[in-house]
Amino acid sequence: MRLVEEFIALYGIAILVSALLLVAAGVQQIEVYYAVYLIEYLVAVEVVGSFRRSLERNLRPVIVMFVLGFVYVVAQRILQILG
Repeated sequence: MRLVEEFIALYGIAILVSALLLVAAGVQQIEVYYAVYLIEYLVAVEVVGSFRRSLERNLRPVIVMFVLGFVYVVAQRILQILG
């Protein structure tokens, strides 16, 4: 299997396992799920990026979108708390 395919498969398994653990723990806030997925993704990119720089470079736009989404979710939560 190629490195990209292994990355996608392992990342999918990590998301599934973490989602099941969060559901089992009774977590209901979407921010928690998003934060866990973001951390998993960034760790996976760092690990794979150490083996293949071109993959890391190609995934930068995805990282930026993930971080912007996280900032949006946090901002919405802050506005909900203040409002």
